[in-house]
Amino acid sequence: MEEIKQVWPHDLLTFNDNHDLIPKVNPLPDWAKDSLSKAKIVVVRRGLSRNGLIPVGLRGSHRSQRLAGFLAKKRVIGCYSPVDFIKNKSWQKLAPERRKLPQFQALEKIYPILMKYTWGIGGSLAYEMATSIATVQNNSKHKSDLDIILIAKRKISINQSRKLLTMLNQYQVHADVQVVKGQNGFALAEYAANRNPKVLIKTNAGPVLTADPWHFLKVN
Repeated sequence: MEEIKQVWPHDLLTFNDNHDLIPKVNPLPDWAKDSLSKAKIVVVRRGLSRNGLIPVGLRGSHRSQRLAGFLAKKRVIGCYSPVDFIKNKSWQKLAPERRKLPQFQALEKIYPILMKYTWGIGGSLAYEMATSIATVQNNSKHKSDLDIILIAKRKISINQSRKLLTMLNQYQVHADVQVVKGQNGFALAEYAANRNPKVLIKTNAGPVLTADPWHFLKVN
């Protein structure tokens, strides 16, 4: 099998054996064993790959169930990028009762709104589309967000950002938009709110504050 060349934060990676995953905590908690028994899939975390090890995170069925670790690049057998789910309209391949959830209904409706952007979906929606495991929640205790990954191609003004967020949030599901380029990213809502002179950028070396997040991402 050809070794995967490049991965980015929010990508989902599949592998064959539990021992391929190197967790930061041993022994594995029961929820992690249960998660791996259902699907051997992890999400790429921000950070540098060293000695062929990719920083990844394993998720469970609850928001509190998250486990950081590493996965050897040579053990990766498949990769789903956030953009793949949109290009393939992967939500349309789910069971009819899952497609009826407000989150997937909202995803269908925002698709034309974002046609002029390069974008993808992450979080619980991406996990469910990759695995067909019922992960998206819509109950009184927790409602899954639309985790939108917007690839930075060109600068968007504060006013344009506000209008875009208003359009994306009109379907009773919260749209959490992350603007990303490579390892770096920032929350579009923070930029659009314009409450502070600087915006927080997430990088592989930790958070950075900058007055112009687009310049930091080298986007005009």
